[in-house]
Amino acid sequence: MRDFMGYDICVLASPTTPRNSTKQWEFSEIPPSKDLVWYPCKGDFFCAMLDVPLDYLKPKLGRSYIPLVKYPASTTPYKGMALTNPGGPGNSGVQFLEGYATRLLVPVIGSNYDVVSWDPRGVNNSIPLADCKLSSNLTGSSTAPQLLRRELDKLHGPNLSQDVFEEYYAQAQGVAEECGAAIGGPLDAGPHMTTATVARDMISIIDAFQKSHEGKKCGDRGLLNYWGISYGTFLGQTFASMFPHRVGKVVLDGVVDADEWIKYTGRNLINDADATFSTFFLYCHLAGPTACAFYKSTTPHDIFLRFENIVTQLDPVVAYANNWTNATAIELLLLSMKSILFSNSYEPIFTFPSIAYGLVAVESVLPDLTLEKLDILEKKLGLNTTASLPDEYLWGNANTCSDVGDVVRGDSLESFQGRIKEFEQVSFLAGESRVVGSFPCVFWNITSDDRFTGPFGGKTRNPILFVSNTLDPITPIDKFVSLL
Repeated sequence: MRDFMGYDICVLASPTTPRNSTKQWEFSEIPPSKDLVWYPCKGDFFCAMLDVPLDYLKPKLGRSYIPLVKYPASTTPYKGMALTNPGGPGNSGVQFLEGYATRLLVPVIGSNYDVVSWDPRGVNNSIPLADCKLSSNLTGSSTAPQLLRRELDKLHGPNLSQDVFEEYYAQAQGVAEECGAAIGGPLDAGPHMTTATVARDMISIIDAFQKSHEGKKCGDRGLLNYWGISYGTFLGQTFASMFPHRVGKVVLDGVVDADEWIKYTGRNLINDADATFSTFFLYCHLAGPTACAFYKSTTPHDIFLRFENIVTQLDPVVAYANNWTNATAIELLLLSMKSILFSNSYEPIFTFPSIAYGLVAVESVLPDLTLEKLDILEKKLGLNTTASLPDEYLWGNANTCSDVGDVVRGDSLESFQGRIKEFEQVSFLAGESRVVGSFPCVFWNITSDDRFTGPFGGKTRNPILFVSNTLDPITPIDKFVSLL
């Protein structure tokens, strides 16, 4: 039998499981195997640990163990395996599938596929793990927390002071040096976390599935079925450029410009960041005063002006120049607002209501802002701006800095001044954070021989479907259009 796109389909295959199928297994208990052996885990899921070469270019160097999770097909005709990657880089595919299998992935991909994801090299449950073991003076987040188209109000407002960039630059040096010492050895995770290596792991996963009971029963042809999101689209483009003959049904959703990513310019990634958040003013107006706590007057522009009145009072450069006693509190609040509003623009349906309440709370402390009141505000809003640097941040650095090589390695803080000004013009919310995000790669001394820097594109065995939002804070639609 064949499905509507001409791919082989077959009857529903039973997952390959060990005899003790009632036990819920942890990844630490699962013996690595070069075959896909699935163990019941996490309720309705199955887990496996795939044994692959640590370095595909030096296969005798050692082994790496890739954790996979599967939400099994439940209907016929069974169509095989579909992989998915949530982006990042540095995000856990296992956690992504566990959280989104039934409410997002299966409804889109189809219940007649095994939906499978994995933790990329160095991430979460993978072995070896990229654990930088940062010293206590580097685990805090410094002065900051983690970092239909209509006519929309353009955001503008004060910029951060030079002190912030100096602090982040110094912190990045400490992080990179300690990560280099902890995970930079030839048998550690660090040198083996490039996107090219992860693409080779995808080949290993596909090959293992093709040899499995499910793959054999289905007559699997060893092609990649894949839904990649955000950074996952860069992974998908890398895979398709390295292995064009292995491309099956591939969807790239929220498209990253691969050439820009590998050159580490990053400017165009945030073209629509402010416009995406500016839809808040429109939707707050449409929701009305009962549903939007930040509602004001009769137009979306009135709500924008209310927001503008807040941010114009948070100018740290002016505050420091005039020796205001609350200058530090002003900068911390501005920094927090930019970071939180940008990150919350990723899921506006879920986050815009809480943003409205948060802005009202910020407004209430402005007349007499102090560090003590800022601390009370953070507790009231459930924020933690002194939390440790998240693992995803470190894993993302390990991947990105290995991918881009020496593009910014060794650059001085002074050399970034032009880029800071340029990026601030592109996005009030995200410009500065994009520049700061590149600082660890200045000092990153872990290198890899397995990098793919292009050319990207070319003729694949099957066409790729590119998907984009009309507004997206980090993967703007113009990058999607440029690939068509």
